[in-house]
Amino acid sequence: MAFIPDEFIQRLLDETDIVSLIDSFIPLKRKGKDHWALCPFCEDGNKPSFSVSQQKQFYYCFRCRASGNVIGFLMNFQSRDFQGAIEVLANNAGMEIPSQVNDKSYEKQKKIFEVNSQAAIFYSNNLINHADSKPIRDYLLKRGISEEVCKIFQIGLAPKGWDNLLKHFDKNLQEELKEIDAGLFKTSEKNNKQYDTYRNRIIFPIKSKRNQIIGFGARVIDPEDNPKYLNSSESEIFKKGRELYGLNEILNSKRKPNKIVVVEGYTDVLSLFSKGINYAVATLGIATSKTHVEKIFNHVDEMVFCFDGDEAGIKAAESALSICLPILRDGKKMKFLFLPEGEDPSSLLEREGKEDFEKRIDSSKVLSEYLFEMILSKHDESIESKAAASQEFMNTVRVMPASNFKNILIQEFSKKIGINLSDNSKPKTKGKINYDRINSTTEEKKLEMNKVKKSIIKTLLDNPNLSKIEVLDFFNEDDSFMKEFLDFLRSKENLTFPMILQAFEGKKQFLIDLAEDQNLIASEEAEAFILQAVNYLKKSNKEDLLFNLKDQLLNGSITSQNKIELKKLLMNKFENLNESEIKMLKDI
Repeated sequence: MAFIPDEFIQRLLDETDIVSLIDSFIPLKRKGKDHWALCPFCEDGNKPSFSVSQQKQFYYCFRCRASGNVIGFLMNFQSRDFQGAIEVLANNAGMEIPSQVNDKSYEKQKKIFEVNSQAAIFYSNNLINHADSKPIRDYLLKRGISEEVCKIFQIGLAPKGWDNLLKHFDKNLQEELKEIDAGLFKTSEKNNKQYDTYRNRIIFPIKSKRNQIIGFGARVIDPEDNPKYLNSSESEIFKKGRELYGLNEILNSKRKPNKIVVVEGYTDVLSLFSKGINYAVATLGIATSKTHVEKIFNHVDEMVFCFDGDEAGIKAAESALSICLPILRDGKKMKFLFLPEGEDPSSLLEREGKEDFEKRIDSSKVLSEYLFEMILSKHDESIESKAAASQEFMNTVRVMPASNFKNILIQEFSKKIGINLSDNSKPKTKGKINYDRINSTTEEKKLEMNKVKKSIIKTLLDNPNLSKIEVLDFFNEDDSFMKEFLDFLRSKENLTFPMILQAFEGKKQFLIDLAEDQNLIASEEAEAFILQAVNYLKKSNKEDLLFNLKDQLLNGSITSQNKIELKKLLMNKFENLNESEIKMLKDI
């Protein structure tokens, strides 16, 4: 087994939440400050003795004394060796293992941290000492950002000119670091000369939880320049979709918050910190993702989204809701704060002050209130509208994991519309596909279809030559990994499993897990299995389309074109129509 540096293991543990990981294998229930389940390593009857501490990132069974961190859990629960457990965690965190990319690459990463650190010092000194810095400091003060907060966040200035940082590094940077590409310079296509990436911009260093500078955000000073914001390029150490600006400063403060507010941008975070509201974060110019939400809930139990009160803000709130529902569990609270029109956090803080702004945060809408308002505002008090509202509500919450919160949410919405709703969705199950027992809900069908696709990929890993059979043309219009996978297999000859792994680095663990699956399909049966699986998917696609069109007809949203399509589908199964479908066909 190749040596894996301790620094990398620590970074990996920092990026992984033990509660989220174990909960993906064993349903956990929160009780007090810890999470509990029946122990997977011993027989503890019906009384849960297996506890997982989010604070300590540790699990412990009070019966069999099994204990450890996320690495130990994977090694014991999945019977993996140390290397295998590290691979799973690294894949989940989007990190490359040094042993996979060689030790030189890992040394390069450490040097990138150092180069970024030296650049940050250069930029922050410019904000204090450069001849052009006063208007920038005045602008930051006008935005309500204090000098103290600028120092804490190491806010900097990249002055006008093409080679300020380049010249500084030529004079002051160690020789061994000058060849390191940290994305701070670009090369001209005209004369092949290097120039600074950031010019005439305010610089926002982005830090990891271990206080290392992993990248930079940069805002224009001249409003005529474009783009308004510029971020470091994606690299081994910087993944824009995983980072939250301000989280490092929150975690390294002496006082740990009980909530985190998500705002739009860098300056909003700085404005809130400057007024003593030091529990704000922002994404790096992209929409909030599942990774961001999980990262926040790893540290606090309450998250407040702060949005503008305009149409864009409302759409962003709906998007955030859809991201959060599938991962919301008991003990976690999500809220929505909508600012008055024309205001941002900085301007509102300047006008109202910290106390009133925090009152807004505390009185912001909880998820249930926002969800109920969002749905009920579209419908009147008629029976038809109540039926449509109940259907929209159940379709929305169906993605939520089973929990007390989900049950209560359904009960409360039932009271509001006077209909007794119930959650008929079933928890996910592992194992082989049973084609004779396909669940009826759309969500469960999608789960089964995903299993079928995985089974096809597994079969093709063992038999790459079968990728050329005509029936697989079904996936030509597929926008998922399947089409990309098939295109690669069809373009090569005599492929081996290592060659496939090499081509799909980002899917390595997914493919390894499939390859290790013991549910083997004999080579002589492989083609017949693929044919059966694709036919199942084709049938499921038609059933899903019929289900959706019938749903549209019932809630009155169906178009003329879709009515024609629905009629065709019903006519195709005329002999097997049930009573409601016969009535539907007559109505059309």
